[in-house]
Amino acid sequence: MGDDIQRDADDYETVFRTVSGLDGKSMIHEHDIQKVTSTKVYVHQKPRSGDVMGFYKTRQGGTYVLDRRKLEESGRYRTEYGATQTAFYLERSDVEEEVETPGSGEEADEAEEDERRPSEPELRPVPVEALEGTVVDYFEQIALDLNKNYDGALSNRLLLETSLRQSLLDFHMHGKDSPLMQQLDSISMARDAAPADPDLQAIPVDQMHADLVTYLNKAAAALDARYEKGFPKRRLIEVSLRQVFADLRMYQQEAVMIRWLDALLLE
Repeated sequence: MGDDIQRDADDYETVFRTVSGLDGKSMIHEHDIQKVTSTKVYVHQKPRSGDVMGFYKTRQGGTYVLDRRKLEESGRYRTEYGATQTAFYLERSDVEEEVETPGSGEEADEAEEDERRPSEPELRPVPVEALEGTVVDYFEQIALDLNKNYDGALSNRLLLETSLRQSLLDFHMHGKDSPLMQQLDSISMARDAAPADPDLQAIPVDQMHADLVTYLNKAAAALDARYEKGFPKRRLIEVSLRQVFADLRMYQQEAVMIRWLDALLLE
């Protein structure tokens, strides 16, 4: 696949993206190229089909940033995004072959690695003990409301993890253009006006998957480097949850979090 493709910047017009859900089915989207540099390929976030959901409807000018060397070496650039896996391809024939013959190549290696992993996921303590009382109250109300739709299968941990994944992985992919970063910048500039000792409540989750804790730590480290006074993990989690909850209020059943929860909890 790819055959060590070497391209001039002018040769880039589109890339093809697959989105694979937990049911194993894949969708193929075609995306326009915005710009190509010696090291990066900038891809328009909105596919040509216009099929977008949730808060992405407000971010039609968003950009995926791909590593050009990795993309050209194999013709494919893979990413993970919450409950889905996404890959970008240079050639339509490669992406169609991958969709028609799942489990081959790199995916087969990953499946074999999964078989060697322990059946129980590794969990770690949530790296905060309490959040703002209003955030915890809203979290518990959302969990109560959504559980009615999932016959009691939605746990507090799953709700927390899904919300944080949506926010943190978007931050990881889009950096300063992500909604999370925009909100964090606003909060950081107005920090002196924030209450010195907000009402705190224990978050109703005591542990979450180790990979998500790692993502949280990486995001906190990146923010420490960005903001002179640092940014506490408690505030990072609070803002992440607020962002996703606002998306849920605005888009309801079309919200990204609902799509992810449906993929996890519905047959």
